[in-house]
Amino acid sequence: MGLLDKFFGRTEHDVQHKKVKQTIFDEEIEFDYSDFENLKTNKNYDRFFAGNLKLTSGQIISADPMFRELGLPQSWTVKPDEYPVYLYIGIDDGYEGYSGRVAYAELNFKDEIPVSWELSLISETLLADDFEKKMNGMFPVENGLGCFADYETWKLYNQEIADFDSKNKEGNFYKDVLESHFKENVNIPASSRGEDWINYTPSNANANIIMFGSGWGDGLYSRYVGLDKNGQPIKLIIDFIQLTDEEDEEE
Repeated sequence: MGLLDKFFGRTEHDVQHKKVKQTIFDEEIEFDYSDFENLKTNKNYDRFFAGNLKLTSGQIISADPMFRELGLPQSWTVKPDEYPVYLYIGIDDGYEGYSGRVAYAELNFKDEIPVSWELSLISETLLADDFEKKMNGMFPVENGLGCFADYETWKLYNQEIADFDSKNKEGNFYKDVLESHFKENVNIPASSRGEDWINYTPSNANANIIMFGSGWGDGLYSRYVGLDKNGQPIKLIIDFIQLTDEEDEEE
């Protein structure tokens, strides 16, 4: 039984074929983790260190930082500490439009290859309706961005935006506040399209949010938690552009 089974139902692992079947709100979802099982050695991507994320509560947010309705903590927690965030940039020009985009974002709690994987879920008690419960394990992107943050920092970030909006009726928080930070990273890393990530600290917080471009842009994107042999989280990964064996064969 996996870490999340006691909350959300059955999870079946096919280690030989690197596939998982997971029941979410009475629907069976299947995913293939072969592409992101060991991203550190995956030659399709350039691994870029975006900074350490400070987790003050150990409750983790993975969401669009400008579309924040589902900015809710994962159903599991980790020890408060600072953990590295890596972005995996596509470098294989054989995939049309893929080169230079953020394919995966990884929050790394322990530098090991997970023994098993599950879609990382939000507790159903926090979700508003059946649609949100069926989409659990994914999050919507409407501004071409994703992020990692601690829940305490996220709440302060939300307040920062609310304060900005109340003082700037015609303002735009992204253009007026965040955009200049993204422009500072125009050539970092050289493998990226540029202006594709920031390590941002809200004005009223003592911890940071790491934001990044969402691969193909707007859409619904999956997040996965990698577990060790004891069922403890060692990685959280957002999948923006997953290359599967089937896609490799088509190319």
